Amino acid sequence: MMIETFEQALQLANEFLTTKERKNYYVTKGICEPYADYCDYLAPLTDDEVKKIRTLKEQYGADFIHHLNDVTELEDAYIDWFYGDPVDIDLDDIRHQYTFTLREVNGEKVSSRQVLVELSDKEYVKLLAWHLYDGHLVMNTLFYRDENLCRRIMRETMRYVCDDCAPLISNPFVFTMDEAQTDAEEIRKANGLIKDSAYLGLFF
Repeated sequence: MMIETFEQALQLANEFLTTKERKNYYVTKGICEPYADYCDYLAPLTDDEVKKIRTLKEQYGADFIHHLNDVTELEDAYIDWFYGDPVDIDLDDIRHQYTFTLREVNGEKVSSRQVLVELSDKEYVKLLAWHLYDGHLVMNTLFYRDENLCRRIMRETMRYVCDDCAPLISNPFVFTMDEAQTDAEEIRKANGLIKDSAYLGLFF
């Protein structure tokens, strides 16, 4: 069986995401000079930690922030969950992140490390669908398939190579979409799909 339309790919990607096990992340707010606004950070919390933090909020109100080490096995929740001095955790705003790989070329050596990219459910479903529709999808061709989605991913990934002041790496690099590729292959196997490519006529 082959994917003939992008709408078919979207349907399969949607069905897959409803069953995919994902780690939940929650937005934390901290104060960090010299930034004038709160600094947001995505903290991975278990269901048990969320339940306990809700109880802390009920017991202590805004002062719950001073009791976080009581509800986790982490050595220091304030270091792992916040950027700057802790202020709050929004337990009603669940986010998800996906694994990409940053590959850096230094002469003849290639080093790699995994990075996390936040995408909404709709964005990740579209990314999976493009992988199903185009079996040879890479970041370069994603730009022509879906410019807005590609630019969104690029904004997130570039945080790992540039900060507000200067580049974090100086060698050539590329990002690969490892988790999405793995998930797309799982969808193919589950549905008996043949990996094919609707080439754009563009090769990189």
